[in-house]
Amino acid sequence: MKGILPATAVACAMALGGSAFAARSLDEMKDLPPDAKLMGEQHTIAKLPAPHPKRLFVLEPLFPAIVASKIWVIEGDKQELGAVMSAGYLANMALSPDQSEIYVFDTYWDKGFRGRRSDFVTTYDAQELTIKSDTDLPKGRFLVVPKKQNADASPDGRWLFSYNLAPATTVSVIEAKTRQYAGEVEIAGCGLIYPSRGNRFSSVCSDGTLATAQWDDELKSRVTRQGPFFDSENDPVFEHAGFDRKLGKVHFITYDGNVIPVDIAPEKPAIGAKWSLLTPQDAKEEWRPGGWQLAALHRPTQRLFVLMHKGPKWTHKQAGEEVWVLDLKSRKRVQRIELKEHATTIAVSQDGAPYLFTQTEKPSLVTYNVQDGKEVGEMAFGISPFLMFVGDE
Repeated sequence: MKGILPATAVACAMALGGSAFAARSLDEMKDLPPDAKLMGEQHTIAKLPAPHPKRLFVLEPLFPAIVASKIWVIEGDKQELGAVMSAGYLANMALSPDQSEIYVFDTYWDKGFRGRRSDFVTTYDAQELTIKSDTDLPKGRFLVVPKKQNADASPDGRWLFSYNLAPATTVSVIEAKTRQYAGEVEIAGCGLIYPSRGNRFSSVCSDGTLATAQWDDELKSRVTRQGPFFDSENDPVFEHAGFDRKLGKVHFITYDGNVIPVDIAPEKPAIGAKWSLLTPQDAKEEWRPGGWQLAALHRPTQRLFVLMHKGPKWTHKQAGEEVWVLDLKSRKRVQRIELKEHATTIAVSQDGAPYLFTQTEKPSLVTYNVQDGKEVGEMAFGISPFLMFVGDE
């Protein structure tokens, strides 16, 4: 047919064209210096430095899109970006106690934002950021604005936990070392996961009580309740508390600025006496706690860091203009750090010369030296950074 070359002619033309290209390339190579070498592509996997106390992980749900999340790895000692990781829809994350692994609790749909849904825990090597395994969560997970205590690892590193509501409130339990899904523990009417030693965690319930779940090797569980220890109608507790995982002590903060210490280490947790962050003058000036991840605990000094602002009752979501530092032994304020920018989220490194990391409304990361309260640096990244994690919390 006119205008169409036979297949053999096309093949010959391609072959000739290829030969001509190769010949031109060889001619051009004659003009190269004698010590020049033609190198092929080489790929290497970069590794993060060894874990250190000032490494910061920032979880970003990418509002308003929220189809996928990001995890920013920040070298807080240098104020530099170390890496960026991808994650699923409204992901949660946790770190292993020895900081060797990162656990990301993911959700994806096979057609982007629709179709067949998959829920699983992805285990990453914490230095190479390579994927070690995926573990299915057959009961799914609760998709909500990320909260630190919707997922966690046990203090001994044996268990991983993921909160679910479908519609029963349950916690998925996973063997961290074998990557095996173990089953579900039901915690009716309760939420959040505060892991304790052994096969045990505690949760906060809608009626103000504390639930403690325990299970045997067959995951046969029992749940006991104590309290109520706070007024869920008039003075609720914030979801983000000052949590000492190693000692098993949770310092819950209420909307009105009270602190309620709970020791979850014993089989029957001990609920301590409530005390106030505020002096009478502070209350008169309407200082209140507020923000999202509004509290952090520096374990070596047993000091509690809390975001504070001035405002009337029920302004608990308002960003903080100061961070107050409270000594847990004396129950007295020992420092006030005035913030350069109002912040919604804070974290504190667990070393002897701690940094205070703050996520501002811009958004940006502003870092302060706790010793003198002075700014160390500011970094802008992302569009909606939300939660912060530091190693050895």
